Amino acid sequence: MNFEETFAQLRTLGTEPTRKTYQRHGSGPNTFGVSFAQYAALKKQFVGRGKDKNHAHQVAKQLWDTQNIDAQSLATMLADPQQLTETQAEAWARDVHYHALADLLAGLIAQTPIAQAKLAQWTTEPGEMRQRLGYTLLSRLALDDKALPDAYFDKWLPPLEAGISQAPNRAKEAMNTALISIGSRSPLLRDLVEQAAGRIGVVVIDHGDTNCQTFDIREYLGRVWDRKAKQAAKK
Repeated sequence: MNFEETFAQLRTLGTEPTRKTYQRHGSGPNTFGVSFAQYAALKKQFVGRGKDKNHAHQVAKQLWDTQNIDAQSLATMLADPQQLTETQAEAWARDVHYHALADLLAGLIAQTPIAQAKLAQWTTEPGEMRQRLGYTLLSRLALDDKALPDAYFDKWLPPLEAGISQAPNRAKEAMNTALISIGSRSPLLRDLVEQAAGRIGVVVIDHGDTNCQTFDIREYLGRVWDRKAKQAAKK
């Protein structure tokens, strides 16, 4: 499939209920309303064993340039992390105004060699979506990069604790998630995160006209570690 065929598919696959849901969450008007299940089906046509990574990456760039939320969301799933340059990552980051798209882009960048540099940069810059990108990157690294030592994440706890209450709304949400992700890595980090959560107190996030709720850090970590214990017992 080429870009034109893919974009036409996205237009066809969109539904009005899903479009309204995305808009209620802050996507803006330029969206078809394609479900994540449909994204996954389209992704299989481009990504996987025997697929042309160069072609997928070129289609991803064309999709992103449409500024359509569905096309940009799919672009983050088709782009090759090894071909994503810092210039391209910056250009895409500047386009993001929707927190769900920020999370998808952060998931892509987390797989690149520039992940740690972008994390350090974006978490210190003004702007709700820049910070959202940065702290979601921190979450992705905490969850997925097993090579990083606990000390790497330990150093992020003081700035998270100090800044979360005053952070912009969607950045605050990403910081809350980052604390949970860090606390999920090891018993030591869990203990440190739970101590920080006690000092932070209740985190208030405005989820708008949605049914989303704010995760309580200590409660959520309790569920994470209960699940880990059950999984370990089965082995």
